[in-house]
Amino acid sequence: MKTILLTGATGYLGGYLGRKLLADGYFVIALYLNHNENFVYDDKYEDKVTKIYLSDMKIDEIFKCCDIDGIIHTSTLYGRSGEDISDIIKANVIFPVELIKNAISNRVKFFINTDTILNKYVSEYALTKSCVTDWMKMYSDDIKMIDIKLDHFYGPNDKNTKFIAMILEKLIRNEEKIDLTEGNQTRDFIYIDDVIEVYCVILENIDKMSLGQVSTFEVGTNKKVSIRYVVQKLKELTNSKTILNFGAIPYRKNEVLDYEVNTTALRLLGWKSKVDIDTGLKNIVQKAKESL
Repeated sequence: MKTILLTGATGYLGGYLGRKLLADGYFVIALYLNHNENFVYDDKYEDKVTKIYLSDMKIDEIFKCCDIDGIIHTSTLYGRSGEDISDIIKANVIFPVELIKNAISNRVKFFINTDTILNKYVSEYALTKSCVTDWMKMYSDDIKMIDIKLDHFYGPNDKNTKFIAMILEKLIRNEEKIDLTEGNQTRDFIYIDDVIEVYCVILENIDKMSLGQVSTFEVGTNKKVSIRYVVQKLKELTNSKTILNFGAIPYRKNEVLDYEVNTTALRLLGWKSKVDIDTGLKNIVQKAKESL
């Protein structure tokens, strides 16, 4: 049975993924940034989870004390809370590169990186994420490299720093108004359950991945909708009285209004999305109402 070093295990995506890995029989080494974080999982998996705090141990020491088959890197710093650019670079570039170097030295079989499909010039976050793929190419002869490019994923109980979760919270609170752009940007929003299945399918096919290249997988439903549609649908589902003030905010510099997500590589592995946008939005609204 494989042992996976999982970064970002205390985050939204990492938490879902970690619990799925345990349920599928993997051993999980959950890499924590500090003692205040918590990876929530069923106690019946206690003997399959190892918690390691970076504040207690250097990266190279992790590989000396643990026999690791593969790494799934989901941790990231978005820079939405005013973090300094040096912190974003350290979290999104230096940290994963150090992981890769140590993985190679300790003969880890694969490194799965969680990337973004965003234009790299749209934000500091996107630019730093794009840098990692160049490092992956440099070391692809020494370890199997897989790059998962996610579009906007969403699901129940997400943090309100994410767009859909933030809008949903404001609508449920019936805030007087929400200032927005025109909302004509189209995005391929994808539900969290579909995203988790992507990682599972890739793990099942890891032996098919080749050295000497980065195996890249773009993730989406292949059905784009506008941000305006998503916001209006959430208002309809919540019966909110909030005024949607479209056009009050200008588009970001280098904002991409439309782009295509190519899921061909994933579909060749047998994956396809199962949750359409309307069903997904209904799910998160229902869960939000249940938690009130």
